[in-house]
Amino acid sequence: MLFNNFSFFFSYCITCPFPFIYFIFFFLSTYLHERTCTFFFFAFNHIILKKHTRTYFKHMLKSALCYSKLLHLLKDHTCYQEWTVSIVTLFKKILSGLPNNVFISQHDFEQSQRQSKALVDLAQESILLYPYQNVPAHWRQLIMDASILQAICMIGIFHHSKNSGNDTKQQVARDTINILDTAMIISGAPGPQRRETIHFIIDQLQTYLSSVYTPHWLDKGASIRLPPPHTAQITHPVKRLNQIPSFLSFVQLLQNDQPFIIPQGAIEHWPARNKWPSLAYFVSVAGDRVVPVELGSKYTDNTWQQKMMRIEEFLHTHVVLKNTDQQQKQETAYLAQHDLFYQIPKLADDISIPDYCYCEPQLSERYTEAPVDVIQNAWFGPRGTVSPLHHDPYHNVLAQVVGSKYIRLYAPSETQRLYPYDGIMSNTSQVDVEHPNFENFPLLKEARFVECILQAGELLYIPPKWWHYVRSLEMSFSVSFWF
Repeated sequence: MLFNNFSFFFSYCITCPFPFIYFIFFFLSTYLHERTCTFFFFAFNHIILKKHTRTYFKHMLKSALCYSKLLHLLKDHTCYQEWTVSIVTLFKKILSGLPNNVFISQHDFEQSQRQSKALVDLAQESILLYPYQNVPAHWRQLIMDASILQAICMIGIFHHSKNSGNDTKQQVARDTINILDTAMIISGAPGPQRRETIHFIIDQLQTYLSSVYTPHWLDKGASIRLPPPHTAQITHPVKRLNQIPSFLSFVQLLQNDQPFIIPQGAIEHWPARNKWPSLAYFVSVAGDRVVPVELGSKYTDNTWQQKMMRIEEFLHTHVVLKNTDQQQKQETAYLAQHDLFYQIPKLADDISIPDYCYCEPQLSERYTEAPVDVIQNAWFGPRGTVSPLHHDPYHNVLAQVVGSKYIRLYAPSETQRLYPYDGIMSNTSQVDVEHPNFENFPLLKEARFVECILQAGELLYIPPKWWHYVRSLEMSFSVSFWF
């Protein structure tokens, strides 16, 4: 039931302008179905209370719901196998000490938050001892569940920060999103119901933040003014199809082992084509989500690094200002090769996997293994972002949603002329194809290539192991589909 104990009502009604009404709902909830009682409760809020009071109660109820969902998730579905005795003891102590009712203000949520953060820090330090693919499952589970535990405490702090002002509530909500996003990215959200529940919690927090805060640099219609389509001189053009191919025609084209461009029209049904040029849309849907952003001109540079960053900060600092003359010298930032759509399902609703990606190509010497599912990655950044010359092991359909990119491609037969690195970066070339040093790399002069400018709405097919270099010509959002 929504109203299932008296302490809930006592603590809630003392702050309510119409407390006797809520005692009536408490009485009714004993006899009415939960959904019926909830309907009358929200109807009362909507009709009688002033707008700001309704908003307050709505956020309080949603925060209580989030608290309850996370608390029951850990109590009902936590596996302590392979955790040390000290970890299990501390985890259970924190969890059992949390009140079932978030309205009980006597609990010291800040102390519980500090204790749960200590478990998160321990898990992070332990994970750093392993290559990512070799991290033991129990450490990934610990960082996920300890982060959920920390988020429960943060929601408790959020709920009882009513005397600290809206700025404090907003910061607590952002910190909670940061905790859960970071845990999902690092751990992959292992465990039953983790991912679904966390998406629900984050959506509630993001909706709250979007309703009470609009960035000072953004108005509702804000978008980047993109220049007209580029018409730069291309000397060795990639084959450009005259029309959108059928599924069978696409399969036949794959047999040629050559890249080709599918013209505009294949993805015009995507909501992303209309929504994504608007920065206001990204801020409203995901402005406080935390994502890994690459800092540096390209990942082969010594100064290159990755940083976890709020999307709103990334857009303002590295896209909007980078697109003006205010911060031309600002370090280039790139949200690159990240499964943004797994992390933020609302953005996944704006696109769909092209049917071409389900054609199941035959395995070959260069295509030795197909992925279990189509691998989707986002590539979002200002003009000037660069992916150095490299190759990938899968077939690739690159969809250009916003902006345009210059792309140069070399066949696998040119590998010896492209000077790949040794070791783990053997899929990346040492050469800068647009600013070549022929003294150090003389064979590059003989390497044959094709090139194109991929415009918004077009698709580029790249065969496995084909080398490709990519540079954005303005603010750009691309989605790659590996299959």
